[in-house]
Amino acid sequence: MKAAVIMDIAGCPNRCRHCWLGHEKNPRTSMDDYQWVAGQFKGYRLNGSTYFDDLIFNSWYREPDYADNYKELWELDKSLSTSPPPRFELASIWRLARDESYAPWLKSLGVDVVQVTLFGGQENTDYFSGRKGAFNDIVKSFDILINNKIAPRVQIFVYQTNVSGLINIVPLLRDVEARLGFSLDCYVTISDPMGAGYDLEDIRVTKEDLLKLPGYLVEKTMRNKGIDEFSDIWKEERELLPGLTEDNAPPNDEPDILAFMVSGDFNVYPNSGEIAPYACLGNLKSDGINAVMDNFINRKTQSLKLNHETPVSYFAKKYGDSNGIKLTDRYDLCKKWIRKEAAAKL
Repeated sequence: MKAAVIMDIAGCPNRCRHCWLGHEKNPRTSMDDYQWVAGQFKGYRLNGSTYFDDLIFNSWYREPDYADNYKELWELDKSLSTSPPPRFELASIWRLARDESYAPWLKSLGVDVVQVTLFGGQENTDYFSGRKGAFNDIVKSFDILINNKIAPRVQIFVYQTNVSGLINIVPLLRDVEARLGFSLDCYVTISDPMGAGYDLEDIRVTKEDLLKLPGYLVEKTMRNKGIDEFSDIWKEERELLPGLTEDNAPPNDEPDILAFMVSGDFNVYPNSGEIAPYACLGNLKSDGINAVMDNFINRKTQSLKLNHETPVSYFAKKYGDSNGIKLTDRYDLCKKWIRKEAAAKL
């Protein structure tokens, strides 16, 4: 089996209000502890046989390269992994704005694209990022990325409370595009109802809200998604519900790469769910790797049982809103319903 083990070594400078990983305290995990965690997974045996034939290790799962010794940790990640760990077009905007050696180092690794997240102008981006100065760091990072021949890929989260102001960032994006010399990859998106993002469901957008989007962002989003109609991206809950009430298969939502997320306290979570008690596989220190993997393989957590064993129709009939006009999709609805059901069972 191929999997990734990703450990929260240093945490994150932000407290993004949409973050599906939540807002755990920033740990300061030692390299020795990180290597111990790696040894637990590499040494795991099932019925006497090696379980993982390919393991990738990353020393972060919130902010990439936030630890001061990020270069050393990257070398350790590579040495621990049985195949090269991917970068996923992710980098630390916080570090880009503060560390002159960071962008050239990224380029030396072959990084050609970096994701940048906006929520509008300064006020909204600072607010939703949970950190004053986040917007200014992003503006500065555009200059640094372009100067190092790294293209920004801009995702913009849209809510009822910020959609009207998105017109104000179009001049900034046009300027970035002009300086790049080619089309800027840029799109609007909606946050998942997981982790901290669950608390933003009240301001999830409707069709009427999206009419306020500037044409530039609509066009860019359609190009990014490869679609001809913007309305094809999301549907109202009430539009999706009839089909979901007849869907007797479980959600079976799985990421492209299975990962075990290890917190600074050594709690382990599969990346098919959120960082929450109902999804925790156990603690490596107190429970041990055998118990953690037994809970994963045999689906002993509420999160895994609900995702793999409970029909979508059960959730839809119990929690679906037949009058719901907020825009969503099957994935987001199932994640929201799983969380509601898990909370009811705890």
